[in-house]
Amino acid sequence: MTDLGDLFDEYALRARVYPSLLASLPIPVTVLLVWPDPGLRALWPVAVGVGVMFFLANYTRSRGQRLERALVAKWNGLPTTHMLRYSEIDNSVMFRRRRERLEKVFGEALPTAEEESADPTGADASYIAATRSLIARVRADTKRFSRVHEENIHYGFRRNLLALKTIGVTVLAALTLGDVVLAAIRFRTATVTALAIDLVLALAWLRVVNPDWVWQAGRTYAERLFETLEQGDVPPV
Repeated sequence: MTDLGDLFDEYALRARVYPSLLASLPIPVTVLLVWPDPGLRALWPVAVGVGVMFFLANYTRSRGQRLERALVAKWNGLPTTHMLRYSEIDNSVMFRRRRERLEKVFGEALPTAEEESADPTGADASYIAATRSLIARVRADTKRFSRVHEENIHYGFRRNLLALKTIGVTVLAALTLGDVVLAAIRFRTATVTALAIDLVLALAWLRVVNPDWVWQAGRTYAERLFETLEQGDVPPV
């Protein structure tokens, strides 16, 4: 069987492939429980071998990117942007140090409180550009900045899972209906097991996967990212 770790890097595997598997895996699981045919079990490595995982990963990535644009509008900016705004200071000392160190990395002065108030959109554009400059430096060495890399994966996983929520819930709804029909026709332990699994997964999709869950991961990632400035790990330009 093809090892997925050989086909994808760590981020792609955990943030893109895993969400797509969680959304689609109930189908083969239900099929194998209800129709335990050894021949069907052989389809999984074949599917991986012909590139289904590549398609799912790329599809998940595109849906996640589209969703992020909607989330940014809903949140009024990414967590990193919120942490640089004068209008949202949470800790004045940390805020000042964060901005001072980011300016050294970015090579330009960030907007003042007056400039931000006069032109919030322009100020956000500067914050985004400065943050991307920091991200580019941190991303270049995932081993050195492993905590940031780990939180980025968590954020990407949650964002992409939310992007697939409609698909995941629809799949489970269809499978649940099928399980109920099969159980009514002929009661079998395997069918009831499949039904229970589908119901638990549906509950998880509905209760856990939401924008607030994604925001939480994004905020944690932003904190770890800016911590690299405080630690002095990122050299200035």
